[in-house]
Amino acid sequence: MADLLDFGSTPLLSILPEAIARRLSAAASVVEYDDGETIHSRGDAKPGLSIIRSGAVRFANPGVDGSYVTTSILGEGHCFGEATLFARLPRAYDAIAEGQTVIEQITKTRFDRIFNEEPELARALVVAMTQRLYSVLDFLEDVRRLPLDVRTAKLIAGMERTAKHSGGVECSQSDLAFTLGVSRVSIGKALARLQGEGLIDLGYGRIGVPDRKSLSDWIATRLPVEPLQRGE
Repeated sequence: MADLLDFGSTPLLSILPEAIARRLSAAASVVEYDDGETIHSRGDAKPGLSIIRSGAVRFANPGVDGSYVTTSILGEGHCFGEATLFARLPRAYDAIAEGQTVIEQITKTRFDRIFNEEPELARALVVAMTQRLYSVLDFLEDVRRLPLDVRTAKLIAGMERTAKHSGGVECSQSDLAFTLGVSRVSIGKALARLQGEGLIDLGYGRIGVPDRKSLSDWIATRLPVEPLQRGE
């Protein structure tokens, strides 16, 4: 299973009061998914909130050219489906289970009842959704300003901070290429440059990070603006 690709966003359950988390859990239907099983498809319009209790979910879209572009991989405690609840928008991506995954699915009717009675739920959702928006804007800024090798290094460094095993990330070159919106050839060249700098080690389905600080320092010296420290 690939490591998470959550761009540093905060899981809802980590900031939600425990009593409200228990209430959401009690209102949910628990569904177990096998690795690779579809949780929902792009275009599905049924509203509801989903919370990842274990495992992970890959969000991706199939292109008309046959490509399959991964945008994120979220793990335990993260939620999805907010757009169906608050903006009445259809699902924008396919959601695919990564490994054995357990999802708590809460219908709009049950969610609305809890949402209207628990103001702390609204506050927690605003924090989680704002952090995701912040991450998206930061990612778009990188696309405009940074060369591909630096963007690739930033993505690897972000994944390594939450990786299942220290010292590297489990991720295919295809996933990196699709996430960054470039070709396999281009991402291969960027990874080769980083390996030539001694910042990463390339393996089958894995990218090693021998020294996290060296990678972070290398990135910092190539940023056109001073990096910001996020609050806890």
